[in-house]
Amino acid sequence: MKQFKILYEHYSQLKNQLNNSEEDITTNLLEYGIKEDYFDNVNRATELLYKFYNVKLVKADIRNALSYKLNDNHSENVKMCLLIDVLRSYDGLGHPTSFTTPEGIALLVLMDKFIGNHEIEAYGRLGKVTSATLSLIDVIPSLSDCSDVLGNKYALFLPSILAKKAPHTESLYRQYIYRLCKTIAEVDGEISVAEEEWLREIALLNDDDPNNDVEISGL
Repeated sequence: MKQFKILYEHYSQLKNQLNNSEEDITTNLLEYGIKEDYFDNVNRATELLYKFYNVKLVKADIRNALSYKLNDNHSENVKMCLLIDVLRSYDGLGHPTSFTTPEGIALLVLMDKFIGNHEIEAYGRLGKVTSATLSLIDVIPSLSDCSDVLGNKYALFLPSILAKKAPHTESLYRQYIYRLCKTIAEVDGEISVAEEEWLREIALLNDDDPNNDVEISGL
């Protein structure tokens, strides 16, 4: 797909920027109101998703099925589709992606783990975030363009691959995405009706078949 080729060109430029950064320009993200307990919850949820990706989602059968679907065999396909699902979740929740908001900082924390230098691993590090890490958000428009060509944006994409190749992994994937989205939604201390609707969509609680329901108790 043309959009994915453009995404990977942008991604390659971004990686070069990260690798060659002198890290001399920093920004204090603490001034945008993110609280330490919220950061800690976000950090745990993103770390769990990152570990799950490295253990369960990098298997050859999943990568091959996705390469066939996209007509592109780039080694980072699964990772990018996961980020697309997270971006779709921000749309579903109705939350901003700008790093000048606490929930936008949450997205930056996740992107730092998946495609960055793992710079933001503690709350205090938000006080001096390098310009190279902040530039991770520049890839969001390319991810959004790719999301557009993948069909229904009010649904996660990667489960369509996992359901055929790894059904149990699909359920776990939905649980990890659900946990992350619930954490993001709780930024203001409560979950709205619209946010709850998206959470139910992730957990397949909105369809007519209770056998599809994802276990979310305790998440």
